[in-house]
Formats: sequence, C-alpha cells, structure tokens
Amino acid sequence: MKKTQLLFILSFLFFTSGLIASTTIVKGNASHFKGKELELFTYSDYITLKKQDIGFTTIKSNGAFIFNFETSEVKKVYVKIEDKTTSFFVQPGEVYNLNLSYSNEMNKGRIYDKQLSLNFSFPVPTELNQQIGKFNGKYDAFIAENRALFEKRNHSIEVKLKAFQIKMLKEFEGATSTFITDYINYSIASTQNSLDVSYKKTDIKKGNNIKAKLYLAYLDEKQISYTNPEYISFFKAFFRGEFKTLSTEVQGFDISRAINDEASYAALSRALNKEKYAFLFNEEFKNLFMLNGLLEVSRGKYFTKKNIISILNEVKATSKYPKHKIIAANIIDKMNKKKFGAGSTARGFELKNKDNESISLNSFKGKPVYINFWTNWSIPSQKEMKIMQLLYKKYKGKIEFISICADNDFSKMTNFLSKNEGYNWSFLHIGKDKKILSNYGVATFPTYILIDENLKVVKFPAGRPGGTAERATEANIDKDIYELINQ
Repeated sequence: MKKTQLLFILSFLFFTSGLIASTTIVKGNASHFKGKELELFTYSDYITLKKQDIGFTTIKSNGAFIFNFETSEVKKVYVKIEDKTTSFFVQPGEVYNLNLSYSNEMNKGRIYDKQLSLNFSFPVPTELNQQIGKFNGKYDAFIAENRALFEKRNHSIEVKLKAFQIKMLKEFEGATSTFITDYINYSIASTQNSLDVSYKKTDIKKGNNIKAKLYLAYLDEKQISYTNPEYISFFKAFFRGEFKTLSTEVQGFDISRAINDEASYAALSRALNKEKYAFLFNEEFKNLFMLNGLLEVSRGKYFTKKNIISILNEVKATSKYPKHKIIAANIIDKMNKKKFGAGSTARGFELKNKDNESISLNSFKGKPVYINFWTNWSIPSQKEMKIMQLLYKKYKGKIEFISICADNDFSKMTNFLSKNEGYNWSFLHIGKDKKILSNYGVATFPTYILIDENLKVVKFPAGRPGGTAERATEANIDKDIYELINQ
C-alpha cells in the first residue's frame, strides 16, 4: 500500500471516528425492585422531545440488571421503574455502574414525577456525570444564596452571575469534553435570558444583559449542540414566538407566503435570508430556527397545517443535515397525532391475547367497550380489577371489556391471569409499539376509556370501577355504562 493511501485512510478514520457508534454498557443493582421491569429511554431530539426507547429488562432476584446499546454521541438517558424515573448522561463506549433506590421521604408530595435515587458505584471526579452533578449542586446553591437579587429581575444579579460563570469555567477548564463547558454556559444563558425581553443586534443600548448580547455571546457563529439539552433549551426559550413575530411584519410577508401560498421549503429558506435577518448566520442555524418555528406555529391557526407538513416532508427528504431530517419527521408525527377525547374515534390497534392470538379493536365493533390500561406494579390496577369483575358479570353480553397490560414483558400478563382465573374478559398485551399509550392519552395507570358501539369515545377518562365509593368526585361508571346500553 502506498504511503499516501495509508495516510488518507488514517486521516479518514480520525475525522470520522466521532460518527462511529460504540457499545455503551449500563448495569448495576436495584435490589429494592427485584423482579420489576426497568426501562431505558432517551429523546430522539430535544426540539420535539419525542421519546425513543432503548430497551427494557427484568431486574434479577439479586437486584442486578444490564443493558448494552450502541451510541455515537453523548446522550441523556432516562431510567424508569414503575412510575419512578431518574436520568444521567452516557458517552460512547463507556461502562456505567448504577445503584438505584427509592426514598418515600424524598418523594413526599410527588404524584406524577416520582424520582429514583441514583448513585454511581465507582465515581470518577472527571467523569461527565460527576462534573455535571458538581456544577448543578453549586449552581443551585448560588441561586439559593442570591434569590432576592434574582427576584428583582433588574440585572442587579448580573455581576455576580458573570463572576460565578467565570469561576465555574475555570474550575472545569481541564475537562476532557466540551460538553460540560457548554452545559455550564447554556445553563447560565437560560437564566440570563429569563431576565430580558428583546434580542436584535440593533437593540444594544445600555445594560450588560440585553438579548442582543446574549445572542452574540451564545449563538452567533457558535456550533449547534444538538445533544446538549441545555443548549436546545436555551435556543427554544431565546427564540420563543419569534418565527411568528417575523412573519407578521411587513418585511416578513415572504415567510407567510412561502408557507400559506407556496408550501415551499425553498421559498421559506429564501424568505429567511441572512441579508434580511442577520442573526440567521448560516444555513444550518437558519434551518434549525425554521424547524423550531414551524413546530411553534403548527399549534396555531395562522398557518395552513397541511402546507407546514408539506414543507417538513421536503426537509425530511432533502435536508443535508441528518438531525434536521429527524426533527422534521418528529414534528410531522406530532402534527398528525389526532386529539383524543370525547367525540373522537378510538384509534385502531391489533394486540396479542394470552393465547398469542392477534385481536383488533375493530373486532369489538357493534357493542360499547370499556377499556382499561393497567400494569402489575400499579396497586390501584390490581384492586380495581376485582370490582371490574363484578361489572363484567353484571353487563356481560351487553358491553365488551378490554384490559390492556402495559408491562413490557408478555409473561407479566399471562402470570397475572394464571393467578386470577376468574378474570374472563379480554386481556391484551401492549407489545413493542408503545404508540397506543400516546394515542389513547395514557399518562398514568390505571386509565379507563368508554367507547360506543361505533368506536367513538364517550368518556375519557372514564370513571374507574367503584369510583364513587372511594373517590366521590369521579364519574359513576356503572351509571354511564347503564345509560350507554339503554340509550
């Protein structure tokens, strides 16, 4: 092999090594949760915050668990056990040893955001999570010490905040990754941003913290940090509402026309040119601003939704930025998601029953259906099954009952049924496609839905079995079912 060829190959491997996925291992102990399911997930992108499952496992009898997965970049991952979560950052090729536990005292008063306690078995001070934890602790203490100045919102905190930022950057200057310095800068930038209201370069007059200076300090000609949640959080907050504001100005007429009249990605890109909008300093930054703006305006009535989707489909198909293709696809998914509630049509599904047979929602058409989503770890789910059994016996033949198990492991459902042989209505397992949970608006367990014989939603959330006995403010599902079958 010629020397020049060898040098070329070595150079190629060097410059592309950051794009090559490496196996990351997450393992540890969660003895408090023996036999429970542990789920690992991340977000596909931080603009849309679309959940992306990594996998799940059952915690062994000795409390051990292990995950192996490929990643090519730093990611924030979330650990979920039952309705409890925690998070940490992973880097490609690293091994993470975790100890997970749960404190009732620390979670007192929490209903929907219960937190797992996370400790690393072999903490190394220079490791990313240790550095982020160290900074977060110091930042929390700084905010607590200066709360009175922060609450004034008049820049009196600015000098102290800047000094704190310099001190933190100095303290972490030996970090092996720029991720921690970006994390520090954009955490503080978000705080600074909350103190101001305008950002244009021409607005620089007086004061040390107007948004124009924030833009120059943190965004202008800076590399986009897609995987750093603090960067994207700052980006979204900084530009909140700006896309629509620009489109309503005289010089922004081309923006509205590009969307509402032309439905053209190219036309919108031309309308957002840097000659007119100097802050859109390059193509990649401009396109991220555009995607974030399209997501924002997709929730309103000013722009035609089908045209927004058409533009996003162009981005998804033709963008030279892989991250933008992902973001565009995720925004399309959000826009196409139909609002679930009374009067809407229940989304179809096809799930496995205990005998591994595929059962579709459509097969129940012709009778009203009472659906509940449940899990083995949810104590209310277990208690209410017994009352649901009484409802089933009372209304059998007049209304269908479907209980959908949301545990990841299929055997969780079959084992439950083997211990409760009297539960003879339809039990289905959620399978691998968790979209059904978002399709049906499931945020907690158990969740109940009542639909009519034409699969139209009558009540969401529907009353729970025995709801009026323990929860006097809830709908009487017995009454609702009786009225539905006798209307």
